[in-house]
Amino acid sequence: MRVLITGGTGLVGGALIATAGSGYRLTILHQRDYPVQADGVEAFIVDVRNREQLSDLFGRGEFDAVIHAAGIASVDYVEHHVEEGWESNVAGTQNVVDLVLKKDIKFVYLSSNAVFDGRQAPYREGDSTNPVNQYGRIKVECEKLVMRLCPEAAIVRPILMYGWQPPHARANPATWLIDRLRRGQPTHLVTDVYENPLWAGQCAAAIWRVIQMGKTGIFHIAGQDIVSRYEFAQLVAGVFGMDSTLLHPVDSGFFPAIAPRPKNTSFLTERMQADLGLDPLPLREGLERMRALGSPLTLSSHT
Repeated sequence: MRVLITGGTGLVGGALIATAGSGYRLTILHQRDYPVQADGVEAFIVDVRNREQLSDLFGRGEFDAVIHAAGIASVDYVEHHVEEGWESNVAGTQNVVDLVLKKDIKFVYLSSNAVFDGRQAPYREGDSTNPVNQYGRIKVECEKLVMRLCPEAAIVRPILMYGWQPPHARANPATWLIDRLRRGQPTHLVTDVYENPLWAGQCAAAIWRVIQMGKTGIFHIAGQDIVSRYEFAQLVAGVFGMDSTLLHPVDSGFFPAIAPRPKNTSFLTERMQADLGLDPLPLREGLERMRALGSPLTLSSHT
């Protein structure tokens, strides 16, 4: 199966590459000009906002499926750069969807738990969206676009993913914390924001099953344990043998300059379990799998 992954050098892209079987031929897109070493993977520098570049790529290659994971995903950056966030996510998604429709290709869109306001957790796939920040509003618009134009698509909503990111990718909550603890830096973590953190490897497994099984609609993909960011950090420190005395609990008011965060966006994973046959990993098990992989995860692990 020929699969195109946009945003292929991010955390999800790296996990998809690492877990793809030999039955896949992968092409990845990334925006910035840096070399990508990925055995058996074609890599192209293409900005999804550039319709001409995308059209040229689709014209040169035939794909059976597209996994769209590209788009600015920093909540705080998007809060202050709304137009850029909109162009990267909504306009970019529009460009990809238009080309997918012309080719009748299986389409998987990567959304976010940021579409919820955190007041009625845990959330099922059909619950009403009501984002509290600009990034969440943008992701809701992307979901609406996909559902309107491509009703046979699958929308995967991951939540607080962690794992070894590929080179050049931005840090995630686990690797950011590990880096700070290695440096001996005191770190403040909130006790009033809750999610059920998701190991990137299980997110990738869910996406591959969505494609293999021809699933459509929305899927909530999450880990088993609902924890605060402070509790998450404590477990990271314990699994990786780091100094937990550097971790200091605070509430969200300690960070007045950051974008608003919903208090509890934890997911119910009934559809993940029933339709995809995947039981959510306990947080400790996911972190132990991450530790066992060693650091850092590289794109060359695909065969």
